[in-house]
Amino acid sequence: MRAFALSAALLSGFLTCTSALSDLDGSVWKNIESKVDSRSIKRLSNRPVKRQSGWSPPSELSTALTEVWSHYESTYTGGPFAETNWGWHQIMKNKGSLSICVRWDSTASVTEAQRTQTATKYAEQYEKWFTWLYGFDGFPYSAIDVKIVGWAVKDKSLLQGSTDGITVYTELDADGVPMCTEGQFDHSLWLTDGLEGGFGYTWGQQVGREYFMNNIESENIHILLHEMGHTFGLDDYWTPTGVTNFIMLAGSAMEVTDFDGWMFRNWWYELAQKNNWSSGNTDSTGSPSSASSAVATTPVATAPAATAPATTAAPYPTTTPGGSPASTVRTRTRTRTRSSSGAVETPTQATPVVPAPSQGGFQGGMAAKKWGQCGGIGHSGSTECAEGLECVQQNEYYFQCL
Repeated sequence: MRAFALSAALLSGFLTCTSALSDLDGSVWKNIESKVDSRSIKRLSNRPVKRQSGWSPPSELSTALTEVWSHYESTYTGGPFAETNWGWHQIMKNKGSLSICVRWDSTASVTEAQRTQTATKYAEQYEKWFTWLYGFDGFPYSAIDVKIVGWAVKDKSLLQGSTDGITVYTELDADGVPMCTEGQFDHSLWLTDGLEGGFGYTWGQQVGREYFMNNIESENIHILLHEMGHTFGLDDYWTPTGVTNFIMLAGSAMEVTDFDGWMFRNWWYELAQKNNWSSGNTDSTGSPSSASSAVATTPVATAPAATAPATTAAPYPTTTPGGSPASTVRTRTRTRTRSSSGAVETPTQATPVVPAPSQGGFQGGMAAKKWGQCGGIGHSGSTECAEGLECVQQNEYYFQCL
């Protein structure tokens, strides 16, 4: 994965309750790409066919859902209600619509047909989330109008064919990335050359251009679906009781599952009560939707930027014959503080630990590159990092070369 010119200053505006470090590692997502989408009568039966009121999730999901909401309350700076520009606030302010700007972070040309297809597919992916809301607990809309209103490019000549009906932006941000003008959209779809994984928050979603275009005819663009969840407040959560496969657990599902849908509903249920939205009142206490554009023009991540100061630790040692690292690695904990544009994830050094052994018996070979996975429960790949990098534990499932 190529390194991106995200300055440390850009990271300072990121509220860390969304997009875990594993979002950035392509191998996390590729583990499930061979799986075929499956739908069951049980899953479909959970989607409302008539108006439903109150909070009554399936009993088998109730404990896990309670755990997830408690996770939000304990880890989001100021709690889950502190952010007032989630996708929820944008929809309610716009009375049932979202205006999207595409940031084409590429030198490749894009045809008129591809732009039309992008708009259609993007709306279809959002609909996989929104279908869980129609008819549920006072949600006031039976459809959400998601429309792409602009494209930001490095050169207008990259847009082949007619550009009628869209606004074209050619201004670049400080890192040379095409940016959309503030106040003209709600959030952005950022398509970046070479990105393996993704980012997501109130400003929108960022995924690889090649990945998106190669999957534009797929039923589910699973990394995008995951990042869309972040735009609406859903976090990465590794250990809900009794649930192991869902889109918000990176690399474990190819589609929005029942558990994802009920986590989505939980946000509506809580925010609707707080803001009196279920009554049909669309006045939001949140910031104007244009406020997201100020953030949307700035990339953010939950992993260190390529321009961040490099660590001074020695290169990660070679593995023992059994595939287990022969020495300890640095671990990090996260603290969250709020700034005017969000919260800052501040890595702090913790007690070194020995990475969990690879269970696949990896016997050497290519060392993992920057951002690559190097350990964790179930990991069967390399436990070595390229020279100058170290294997850092993010959680028991995921160690990453940084």
